[in-house]
Amino acid sequence: MKDIELVIKIPKRVYNYTHKHHHIANSDVLDIKDAIINGVPLPKGHGNLIDADELTESTLCKTFGLRSVDIENAPTIVEADKEVQNDETDM
Repeated sequence: MKDIELVIKIPKRVYNYTHKHHHIANSDVLDIKDAIINGVPLPKGHGNLIDADELTESTLCKTFGLRSVDIENAPTIVEADKEVQNDETDM
């Protein structure tokens, strides 16, 4: 079975509890289910995901403009997807 990269939004209390106790509380299962249902799948073959707003707000960018080297050196939030496939049957 192939993996899917998914961006989800969960309540902070669910994240904190799960991170601290390394398990999911029964009361949080529905919140996590809803987060998965409403999650945004990242497209196959996507590049590195960066915080573009933070990058364009930097003093250096405001002074000199955005350069390709700035984008290349921006901190990565999600690594690029190296596996590119058009097979949607794995979802």
